[in-house]
Amino acid sequence: MRRVFFTLLACVMLTPAAAQDPDVPKAFDLLLAGEYDAALELVRPLAEAGDAEAQHLLGYLYENGLGVEKDLQHAVDLYATAGTAGQPDAQFALGELARTGAGVRKSAETAAGWYRLAARQGHARAKLRLGVMHLEGNGVEEDKARGVKYFMEAAEDGEPEAQRNLAIAYLSGDGVAGNDRLAAQWFAKGADGGDALSAYNLSLMLQSGRLGPPDLNAAAARMHQAAEAGFAPAMTGLGLLLHGGAKLDEDAGHPADWFERAAEAGDSQGRFLYAVALTQGDGREKDPESAKLLVDDLIADPAVDPAIKEDAEKLRKELARNN
Repeated sequence: MRRVFFTLLACVMLTPAAAQDPDVPKAFDLLLAGEYDAALELVRPLAEAGDAEAQHLLGYLYENGLGVEKDLQHAVDLYATAGTAGQPDAQFALGELARTGAGVRKSAETAAGWYRLAARQGHARAKLRLGVMHLEGNGVEEDKARGVKYFMEAAEDGEPEAQRNLAIAYLSGDGVAGNDRLAAQWFAKGADGGDALSAYNLSLMLQSGRLGPPDLNAAAARMHQAAEAGFAPAMTGLGLLLHGGAKLDEDAGHPADWFERAAEAGDSQGRFLYAVALTQGDGREKDPESAKLLVDDLIADPAVDPAIKEDAEKLRKELARNN
C-alpha cells in the first residue's frame, strides 16, 4: 500500500463546507444500522460531486472496510479533500491517523495541527486530544493549564472522556487547583454519559471518605455501573463491596459471582479472590483443584502484581497442606 506523507501548512486556507445534502444523514443512519452497501450507494456519488460531509463518511467506510474493500490510502485522500474544505470530522480523522501512524507518517505535530482545525469548529474529541497532548508535551508545548482548558471545553460539550480527564485534573491538582467536589461532579457526568472509568473512579471516591463519610451503597451502585460496562477491576471492586455489606437496589448476586466474572475477564485480583471463594466454599461449592489451577496460573504469570502473587503463593501452600 502506498503511504501518504503530508504536512499541515500553517498557511492553508480552508473554505466553508457546503450545506449538507439530506442524503448524508440517511447514509449515516444506514451505517449505524450496519447497512453498509446501502450507505455506500448513497454517499459515493455525493462524495464524487464534492460534498465534504459525504467525502468524510465515504472515507470512514474505506478506512474500516465497511461495504467495500478496506483501502486506507483512499480513505486518507478522501479525508484530506474534506478536511481542507473545512469538514471537522475529517480533520479529526486525519489527526487520529497522524497520531497513530496509520496510513500516513506518524507525527504528533501534524496530528495537533489537524486537531486544532477541528477544535476551532467545536469538535469535542479534538479538544480532548489537544488537552492530553498539552498535558504530556507531545507534539505541542507542555502546558498543563492549557490542557485542562481544553478538557473543560470538551467536557462542557458533553464528551465523557474529557469529563473524566477533567475530574482527574481536579483530583490531582494537575493544571488546576485541586477540588474533590468538582472532581466528583465531573466523574458523575462522565459516568452518566456512559464512561465506565468515571463510574469506577467515582466509586473509589465515595468509599474513600474524601467526600464525607464513606457511602458504600452509593459506591456499589457506581461500581456496578462500571462492572456491567465490562471493566474487569470494577467487577472485583463490586465483589469486595458486596462482601463488605454494601447493598444495591437490584439483585446484584453473590460476591463470588463477580469475582468469577472478573477472573474470566483477566483481572488478577479477581482471579485470586475467586480462588479464595473456591477454597473456602464461599458462594461456591468447595473446589480446591480449580482453586489450585487459578493460583498456579497467577504464580506463573509475570504480569501479576508481586503482592497478589505473594498472596497466591500463601494460598497455594494452604491448599497443599489441606490436600
